[in-house]
Amino acid sequence: MSSETLLDRFFAELPGARPRLPAPNERLGFASAFDVDALADASTRAAVGAVAHATGTPMPDRLDPAVVRATFATQVAVDGTPPPTWADLSGMYRTGDDRWIQFHANFPHHAAGIVERLGCAPDRASVEAAVLGWQAEELETALIRDGMIAAAMRSIDEWSRHPHALATRDLPIVSVDDLTPAARSRRSSPLGDGGRRLRVLDTTRVLAGPVASQVFAAAGADVIRVGAAHLPTIEIGLLATGAGKRNLHLDLRQADELARFAELARTADLWIDSYRPDALAGFGFDDAWIADNRAGKATVQVSAFDWVGPWAGRRGFDSIVQTTTGIAHAGQEAARAEGPTSLPVQALDYATGFFAAAAAAQLVTAAPTAPRVARRARLSLLRTRNALVELADAMPFTPARPDGEPSAVVAFHAGWPETVRRLEVPAPLLGTWPSPPSLSFSTPDVDDRYGWVASGAAAPDATPLA
Repeated sequence: MSSETLLDRFFAELPGARPRLPAPNERLGFASAFDVDALADASTRAAVGAVAHATGTPMPDRLDPAVVRATFATQVAVDGTPPPTWADLSGMYRTGDDRWIQFHANFPHHAAGIVERLGCAPDRASVEAAVLGWQAEELETALIRDGMIAAAMRSIDEWSRHPHALATRDLPIVSVDDLTPAARSRRSSPLGDGGRRLRVLDTTRVLAGPVASQVFAAAGADVIRVGAAHLPTIEIGLLATGAGKRNLHLDLRQADELARFAELARTADLWIDSYRPDALAGFGFDDAWIADNRAGKATVQVSAFDWVGPWAGRRGFDSIVQTTTGIAHAGQEAARAEGPTSLPVQALDYATGFFAAAAAAQLVTAAPTAPRVARRARLSLLRTRNALVELADAMPFTPARPDGEPSAVVAFHAGWPETVRRLEVPAPLLGTWPSPPSLSFSTPDVDDRYGWVASGAAAPDATPLA
């Protein structure tokens, strides 16, 4: 499948015509068994073209390949030093049946749960020794049952026979549902009514979902990212995807803060959600709530393993999906490596995020034609993985990390602690960053700026360094 065929299939699932897109970049230079270049090129072009059309932002004729590479490589530095990417216990381990299992332990409670299940000391050597007492799929099953995140490495052939693979193999890369029949829904006010900025509610974490909302932030939207103080965060994710956003902590277990969140969700023109399926539904924000409260507005949801099949709602991240579904095994074989060989970048996260931005833009553009309908788009890392595998068969390659791209970053010094002199993040593919990313979250009791920016209000100040 060519990247143009992928784009045709993608936009065919969405309302409206395919927008004009930037010209393709033939090669981006990612070293991989799979055609990461084509996936990155197609997804970024889709996002930039669709969001430019939806927001009226001037679109470049061609995307800067250095910026695409820097973005997919999460090229972030604080005072010249990249933040940590992986926690000590994250990574691949040999099991007793001579297979591999991957642990995702970047969140402290996931690391603690792995150590508790293994009954060992919380250090790498002790975990390695304990894992040898387990079979890969046995340990995977036990940890998933515990609410942890793990993946037994499978080959592509093994995965193709798995019940979840069979249940999801024919899903399109994006699907759109009209949740509200016109006879039942309430008409809402037009998007951007009165010339105000587009309102985007961001309930996302880590990479894929935050990438989607950040495209809108660069295009001038008012993006509020909602998290919770009791939930852990990954610093590099906040830095890589936080430019142009305002951060807010709300505890949905508290009635007053739940009500404030409901008002944000009701009034947002676009809601992008990447929490685990049904996480927010547990607080009442299910399909029925969206149907009753978000007519004429756009909702986009992103997950790891999708909403259908026996693993529907399963916790996961980019690398976990790669290991589970054969990508890491195919990379090992293609590179003739000694161990699992994943993609050179978090391509499933980024491509899914950019496709989600494009889907959101198409829904936003089409919303005025269906003011009584609540539309919801769904994408998953698994669907993007399937598209990647379909682009081309695995080919021999030599693993290599992407080189740094000094020309592809923007540096900030505003809004940071005095100890931080310089923050570098990839430049936007579209528009400009109106403010630097921040690790700080406002709370309603000390900062009541959780509401939308008033019409005509300026974006927060930021000071780019030359």
